[in-house]
Amino acid sequence: MNIWIEYLTPKQLMFYKPIIDEAQRRGWNVLVTTRRYREIDFLAKKLKVNAQIIGKHGGGTLYGKLICSINRMKKLTPLIEKFKPDVALSTSPDAARVAFGLGIPHILANDSPHSIAVAKLTVPLSSKLLTPWVIPKDDWAKYGISNEDIIQYQALDPVMWLKHLNVKDKPVIPRTKQFKHLIVIRIEEAHASYMMFNKPTLIEDSIAILAQKAIDSLIIVLPRYSWQMRHLKSRFKDFKNVIILGKPIYGPSLLRKATLFIGSGGTMACEAALLGVPSFSYYPKELMHVERFLIEFGLLKRIKSEELVDVTITSLSNIDELRVKQQELSRRLWSFMEDPLTKIMSLIESFYSKV
Repeated sequence: MNIWIEYLTPKQLMFYKPIIDEAQRRGWNVLVTTRRYREIDFLAKKLKVNAQIIGKHGGGTLYGKLICSINRMKKLTPLIEKFKPDVALSTSPDAARVAFGLGIPHILANDSPHSIAVAKLTVPLSSKLLTPWVIPKDDWAKYGISNEDIIQYQALDPVMWLKHLNVKDKPVIPRTKQFKHLIVIRIEEAHASYMMFNKPTLIEDSIAILAQKAIDSLIIVLPRYSWQMRHLKSRFKDFKNVIILGKPIYGPSLLRKATLFIGSGGTMACEAALLGVPSFSYYPKELMHVERFLIEFGLLKRIKSEELVDVTITSLSNIDELRVKQQELSRRLWSFMEDPLTKIMSLIESFYSKV
């Protein structure tokens, strides 16, 4: 069996890595493609994924995204025509379009119906859609796929890599022994089509105030892009308890060391919640289904960006009790989730029997 898998983000790589490993274990021929992107390059090396790099990220403009997508599809088409996959698996508009154009069944894995542009460019072209059970089928059907072609699994996406990936990574964070607490902050998305802000981060000033008030805490800030990193390093160069990480890092390894996590929802918030780390989201727009589920379950708290400092200080004053409660909730959630890998591999294999 020939299977083509494409990933475009670190999250997609972590989600697809167990599938790649299992497909290779079964003796299938696997072609993996991606694009040039700072965080992906680091993680692919860490996870030992051998992917063909086709094109690059389109940046923060619609024009740039369109041109890079067109160029990628032009390069992907002859490669995929030669490989002749029985099925394609991705969350990629480029892969979905190429697969559809070449008559190859495409399986879409996606937990973000709020990302309208990606959904419009992938869902109608896909034979099947894989998604967590907390996302209603109606949220996907409106993009042009029938309910019977939507396959839900009873798990959140990070279960795939937290369960299956054994990454031996011990991030070296300087000065940690000098501080009582470790606060991890993930800067919000800026280039995604559903965000597109014109500033490095909504919480820059809040981080500065927090650093001055929580003097017994080391604050690790994770930018998403090089331009964010440069700006924040300049802003916080004189802060002794703020570190702007200049290199990508395997998130779960850092989160396991964290006292608490602050982000704008998304993958790291879900990872932190599943790892039992007290987690806060300052996502400024309408809540996404996964975040709403975590909030209702008690594993994630939503705050306004201007509340960040006060909420963090209050949480640190009661952190031991907060962590015990968080870890118990995490264990409860893990107890009723399934392993998505089993269902996904069965679906992929079903396409081979149709050929």
